Amino acid sequence: MSDYTTATTKQGSVWEDLLEVLWAPATVFDRSRSRGVGMYLLVLSGLFIVVLVATQGLLQPYMDANYDLQVIKMAEQGQKLPAEAVAQGRKFAGYFLLVTWAFTAVFSGLFGGITTWLGAKVAGAAIPVGRAVFIATLASVPRLVSLLATAVQGAVLDTSNVKSLFDASIGPARFVDAVSTSPAVVAVLASLDLFTLWNVLITAVGVSVLARVSRGTGWLASFIALGVTLLFTLVPAALA
Repeated sequence: MSDYTTATTKQGSVWEDLLEVLWAPATVFDRSRSRGVGMYLLVLSGLFIVVLVATQGLLQPYMDANYDLQVIKMAEQGQKLPAEAVAQGRKFAGYFLLVTWAFTAVFSGLFGGITTWLGAKVAGAAIPVGRAVFIATLASVPRLVSLLATAVQGAVLDTSNVKSLFDASIGPARFVDAVSTSPAVVAVLASLDLFTLWNVLITAVGVSVLARVSRGTGWLASFIALGVTLLFTLVPAALA
């Protein structure tokens, strides 16, 4: 027996949906099942940009540490960079990371939509690609909260000894040394981050409601999507 939401709910605004999806995803997906994804992508991308501009200084230690970790890994493979190249690379990498974060909603919506559609298909939940993109877009809202959480940590914690972005993780990846730990292990641990699991939960509910299937099927589809995404991270990490 399916346990998706069937009650007819008054349609909310885009702002309401982006906020309430964090704690009432079933209600949001039920009342917005026929809405397009464009405005959600636009508003959410705007929010990411505003947060990044406002908190860049607080995020900077983690961005620098993320680049320094890559430099260390390259040096371990015999690809040592001169000091001036490291300084220039750190600046470029910081801007690149900011741009990547700014388009999180777009990347998560499109790529996440494909993996969500695939996960739903494998789980036996018929859902159009467009609706899968809609689910993945709303499921990316916790990533915005994650940025805010990182900025808060940058404001209240001592960041002088930060070694990687994972030091800001709200999950097991926070407690391992990214320098000495296998990148593949760190990638797996990072997938258990609070905000990643929050994304998984919203995706599961979205599939359940929009495909009109049980919550169990929605969870299965969501974890399959997570597994596919993790593979794209693990394969390069394992080859590094």
